[in-house]
Amino acid sequence: MFKRIFLSTFVVFSINAKAITLDDFSTKLVESHPYFVQLSLSEKTSLINQKSLSIYTDWNINAGASETYTGGDDTQLYDDLYSTKYEIGATRKVSHSGASVNLKHSLTRNDKDSSATHSNLFSIDYVRPLLQNKDGLNDKLNLDLASIDLIANKVSLEEQAETFLASKLSKFVDLALKQEVVKNHKIALELSKEQLDLAENKFKNSLIDITVLIQEKDSYVKARQQSLQSNKELIIERRELADLIGLKESDMIVELDLFKEQTLSNVNPREFVKNSRAIQKFDFDKAKLQRELESLENKTMPNVNLNLGLSSLGENDKVFGSFGNRDYSWNVGVNLSYPLGSRKEFLAVENAEIKMSDIDAKKREAEMNSIQQINYLLAQVDLLTELVALYLEQGALAEEKVIEEQIKFSEARGQKSLVLAAKSSANLANLTYLQAAGTYQKIVIDYKAAIDQLYN
Repeated sequence: MFKRIFLSTFVVFSINAKAITLDDFSTKLVESHPYFVQLSLSEKTSLINQKSLSIYTDWNINAGASETYTGGDDTQLYDDLYSTKYEIGATRKVSHSGASVNLKHSLTRNDKDSSATHSNLFSIDYVRPLLQNKDGLNDKLNLDLASIDLIANKVSLEEQAETFLASKLSKFVDLALKQEVVKNHKIALELSKEQLDLAENKFKNSLIDITVLIQEKDSYVKARQQSLQSNKELIIERRELADLIGLKESDMIVELDLFKEQTLSNVNPREFVKNSRAIQKFDFDKAKLQRELESLENKTMPNVNLNLGLSSLGENDKVFGSFGNRDYSWNVGVNLSYPLGSRKEFLAVENAEIKMSDIDAKKREAEMNSIQQINYLLAQVDLLTELVALYLEQGALAEEKVIEEQIKFSEARGQKSLVLAAKSSANLANLTYLQAAGTYQKIVIDYKAAIDQLYN
């Protein structure tokens, strides 16, 4: 555990009634930022696209009307024929079968000279594939791919959200660090001013050379520049984060214990990456290819269809009379079609198999990179944990030096300049301590993002 030390020249963090914690910032960001709204809309769009692909099972209504004329010959063996026909029908794919149903009704009027006959036909036809597209394998391809895409898109959006969130939480740490750096630079400026005042007094008393005085003035100007720059950077960073969550700049005061050692989940990198979001992408891509390959292989089979039909025909010289006096018929048949020669589907199958091998190779490479990244981040966490502890020890020694120089000065055994120099060294040690602690917190965020624990 990090040991915390409160030096006279350093405060860990400011307490503010309106201060925003890291968890508060993360929650507000997810709830209000347009980026996460876009992700939500994207997921809804994917769901709508999936649903739209299932509409092929809806009924398709068709209707038509026609009139034809067939002229007779001069011998009067054949009379002129006028035919008027009205048709209405409906077709539908049968879900998960590949079969189709066709309903049809036609009404026909045939006129020869002054006589007219009417006929109406009711029919239902059922066609079911037995080999190619059996059980609707090819009809369902786009729907199955969309179902995979729906899950893949959700995982991809979560991965994007985690990356986005990690970058903004790192900025939160930067802001917390900047708040403390501003305090540190203010202290450094005050110490530099004391050093300058002391040098000017010594110069007046001819105790130091002009070059020493110039050097102290230069140090003071640099301290002012540093303090001014850190203050401006604080304003910019505070404004940026305030805009992210819809707050006023003045309310963007963050509270973060930079020195709190985080409890990290102990994961086995090799086991974790197998099901990580980043690796699942390749699994989804392969699943889509496998599904496409299944259809491609199916399309290389002969096209064999079972045909079943039932019809009813009625004829009469009256329209309504034709609905009676009916004849019924049925039919059963099988048809076969198969193109000769080479087929593009065989080449497509070969191409799909190559793509699957390529995905496997890319997946293995991505797994190796992910394992290396997790191990690197863990190593960085361990390193920074030790460095922060060492910087803490260094700060404590620097503070002891300040105390000793103050005691010497109070007992007239030391100089004020040595006290100020010791305080400057302690303040510089505190700055190094701060920066290491900030880097540690950002590495922890990166590690949590790498193991899919930052965004749920």
